Amino acid sequence: MTSTRPKAKKDLRYWLKRLGVLLVASIVAGLVAEGAVLLIFGEQVRFPRHVVGTEFGLRINEPNAVYRHRSPDVNVQFRINSQGMRADVDYAYEKPAGKLRILSLGDSFTAGYEVEVEDCFSSVLERELIAKGYDVEVLNAGVSGYSTAEECLYLERELLKYDPDVVLVSYYTNDPRDNFRSGLFELGDDDTLVQVKDAYVPMGKLANFLNTNFLFSFLSEHSNAFALLKDTATQKLKQRMVEETVESIDTDEEIDASKLQGRVRSGQGISYPSRLTAAIYERIYANLRARGIPLVIQAIPHTRTAEDGTLEFVNSFPIRAFDTQREGIVLVPSSHALRTYLGVEQLYYHRSNKHWTPLAHNVAGKAIAELIDANGLLTK
Repeated sequence: MTSTRPKAKKDLRYWLKRLGVLLVASIVAGLVAEGAVLLIFGEQVRFPRHVVGTEFGLRINEPNAVYRHRSPDVNVQFRINSQGMRADVDYAYEKPAGKLRILSLGDSFTAGYEVEVEDCFSSVLERELIAKGYDVEVLNAGVSGYSTAEECLYLERELLKYDPDVVLVSYYTNDPRDNFRSGLFELGDDDTLVQVKDAYVPMGKLANFLNTNFLFSFLSEHSNAFALLKDTATQKLKQRMVEETVESIDTDEEIDASKLQGRVRSGQGISYPSRLTAAIYERIYANLRARGIPLVIQAIPHTRTAEDGTLEFVNSFPIRAFDTQREGIVLVPSSHALRTYLGVEQLYYHRSNKHWTPLAHNVAGKAIAELIDANGLLTK
């Protein structure tokens, strides 16, 4: 009877050899791709997004995650507490005796992409108010990619449990489009806000897996080739989500997704996404007003080059659709405080995702502190 052991050993050596060749080939291909991307496109933005779904139907920063953001401009560390906030400490729902509390909501500007945690405007705000004599803590609940719609529901479903004395919501120019894309709310008759979905976690369980997977996160943080591929796929996915949302809306208007920002209803002159955004702010305001909590809105500007070649700020907050001249609302146009530095100091990083530099965060945080103090929002 012939033994099968020699054949089995030979087969094992064969497959191990094949696996070794495949592994070496993969490494070589990866190095070639990495070199090609660096040579042709230059260093990429490597910002892993540790964002995961929750039991309350929204995504937040992955609790207890620690990672780095790297780009041609920065190399900073992110530390997320056990509640999904960018902080080195956890916060109990119940405030310590005598403690005042501010909730800071927003997207990657609030989360502090491209700066260390101590340089975030929320951290600056806390230090400035403490220096003014307030016993206060500011909870940074910013989440990359967040829309006002998500911020609204995050506040209602989770953050109000922290018993805030003030709620700060930061607006950026992409919010109207993101509010539309999420599909959480629509405008009904007379521009009444209608909630049409309870949950929004793009790609669901797959996104949770990818954003928490060690290999995926490692490549997102260290590989230029992978970062380029991921960014391209993400942009296509976002565009597809907009198109699907357009197709799902029951409306008598013709909607061109490529011209979404300019879409207006006859006689109003205000785009649908802007009116939708204003309606969501109305819901936030009404919710906070019923609890006696002031709403502070920071309008973060973007920049553009004017005809004369100089830089100028563009403020896109829907001021015509949402009345900020009401009790319990304070609008902070951060462009007012930043204007002194425009064209003189670097306020935005230009070789990455164009977020604020530490200087811009510092100036904005101080401006918010001044207005909160001047309006007596923390005085009972």
